[in-house]
Amino acid sequence: MSITSSEISRAVAQKLVAAYRGGQRVPADPSALGALSRVQALDIQREVVSALAVPIAGWKVAALPDGDLISAPILRNRLLPSPASICPAIYGLGGVECEIAFRIAREPIPGREGFAKKDIIEAVEGACSAIEVVDSRWATTFSTPRNAMIADLLSNGALVLGALNKNWRDVTFGSLGARLEINGRTVCQSTGGHPDGDLIGLLVNFANDLRKRGVVLRSGDVITTGSYTGFHTAKSGDEIIAEFDGFSSVSVTFE
Repeated sequence: MSITSSEISRAVAQKLVAAYRGGQRVPADPSALGALSRVQALDIQREVVSALAVPIAGWKVAALPDGDLISAPILRNRLLPSPASICPAIYGLGGVECEIAFRIAREPIPGREGFAKKDIIEAVEGACSAIEVVDSRWATTFSTPRNAMIADLLSNGALVLGALNKNWRDVTFGSLGARLEINGRTVCQSTGGHPDGDLIGLLVNFANDLRKRGVVLRSGDVITTGSYTGFHTAKSGDEIIAEFDGFSSVSVTFE
C-alpha cells in the first residue's frame, strides 16, 4: 500500500514535535527534505502546532529575493519580554537576529480585494525592537531546504521583545539604524540593513497570504519581520543586546 502525502506530513510532524519536547534533532536525508512541497510544509506546521497544544502568539515572516513569501507561527511559550534569560533547550544552536516586530491591536478588516496598507496601519498598535533566537530541529541545522525550514516553524527558537513604541508611524524603516552587541562588543552595526525596508508592505502581503489560507491576524499577535544585522551566533553565558534608533533596546542572556 502506498503512503499518502498526509501520512508523510503526519509522520514528519511527529518527529519534529519529539524534537521540540526532547531536544534531539531529527535526522533526515537532505534529498527527502528537498522533496517536501509547500503544501506539505504548511500541513506539517499545522500538525506541529496542534500537537504541541500551545497557542499561537505571533508570526515570523520574510520576503525572499526570489519573491517567495515565507512565514511561520510563533508559539506563546517562545515569546518573551526583555530582559530574558533562556536555557540551552530553547536557544539550541544559538542563532540571533535583530528585528523589528509589530503588535496587532485588533483584527484587521479587509476590503473587497483584500488588505490594503491603510487596513494594516489602522490595526497595528505599535512596533518594538526584537531579538529572534534561531534554532533548528533538523540534524541538517541551517543547511535545511526552504520548505523543510517552513515545516519546522522557520527555525524559530524564541522571540524576545523590547518595549512597545506606539509612535511608530513616522519611522523610516528603510533607513533605520541598528546595532547588535554580544558581551559588550558590537558585532554588527547597520543603517537600512533590512533587505526589504518596506515593512508595512511586507505586513500587507503577509496578511493577504494568510487570508488566502483561511487564517486571520488577531488582537495581540506579534509579527516579526526579518533581520537588520544578518545572522550571528552566540553561546552559553553570552548576553545579546539589540538596539534600533528610536526604540528601546532588547536583551537576552543564554544560560
